[in-house]
Amino acid sequence: MKLMLSTCGTSILTNNANELLRPLFVKYANIKNADDILPSEKRDCCAHIEERKKKFAEYSHEEAKKYSAEINGILSFYGGQLTKENRQDIHYLLATDTWLGEETANIVKLWLEANGFTDVRIYRHKDLQTSDLQAFKISLADLVKWCAENIKPYMERYSVIFNLSGGFKSETGFLQMIGMFYAHETIYIFERSSELMRIPRLPIKMDDKTSIQKDLRDFRRAAQKLHVHSEKSGIYWFEIDKIYSLTEWGEFVFAQHKDEIYKEKIHPSPSEKIIFASEFLKSCEKETPPRIQEINEKIDLFARFLEVGYINPRSLRYHPVKHPRESRVTHEIYAYSDNGAKRIYCRSFDEGRFELLFLGEHL
Repeated sequence: MKLMLSTCGTSILTNNANELLRPLFVKYANIKNADDILPSEKRDCCAHIEERKKKFAEYSHEEAKKYSAEINGILSFYGGQLTKENRQDIHYLLATDTWLGEETANIVKLWLEANGFTDVRIYRHKDLQTSDLQAFKISLADLVKWCAENIKPYMERYSVIFNLSGGFKSETGFLQMIGMFYAHETIYIFERSSELMRIPRLPIKMDDKTSIQKDLRDFRRAAQKLHVHSEKSGIYWFEIDKIYSLTEWGEFVFAQHKDEIYKEKIHPSPSEKIIFASEFLKSCEKETPPRIQEINEKIDLFARFLEVGYINPRSLRYHPVKHPRESRVTHEIYAYSDNGAKRIYCRSFDEGRFELLFLGEHL
């Protein structure tokens, strides 16, 4: 089984478009919502998009390859032959955070589904556009995190391919580097070409674990989008209004080493709102490294919940304890829920702060 991530540009809309439409698609390339376009020009663009949608689902392989760089890459990878087996592969279509980018991805999805693919997913990544450089850099940092959370877990069971035949240069250039870590192979095909360029994963590793360990608290905070005020420098950090955040390279290097570091031990709290009781660390001593990692991750989520105030994911499920086995316990959060589920029992005290008391069985 394979998982293919395809970057989506706008070639489906611009290829063979008339002389009046092509300038409009360039003009509105970074517009996020169709309602922000002049009504008369929106009408012309929408009419062209609807026409492409109607025709595209019925296009033959050769016609689809002619109009779409994305489909050209996909079909070339499969050698022009779609079988029952490869139609079961997973396809992610990475759309820019624009109206035209998402519309292009929708047309690619329509064609793939019309040709028998059963698992096609569009992912419109926030701020993935070129009108604002700062927003674009933040978007790339978030894209690293998304790949680590959504693509990396497939790598043990699937062959992961990055199809970079479509998309824009700044995006595909970055994903070429990311593909060395989150894909087994990267492919390109130049428009109107039948030659497929295949670049295998190289045995390289981002080796800056020591830098992360020395500054782990702030890396953890920045990864959760919590404020970091201590002054930073170097390629891993950028500053806006005296608040420091991770660059795309900071997100990338942290994602590369996070699992290994989190398995080592329960690390000190990343937030002033969370303190550890003396018996908390002792109650975690017999946990396996993967469980230790999960506990560190839940502490990160709890810190984000306490500081941001509205994110209480199901995996964390912070809530009051109705019938505590110890009177000092006021709340619990999930440590893990499978195979002997355990909870982190805690107590609240002044100004919204919490003390983690002990890791215990789920009651």
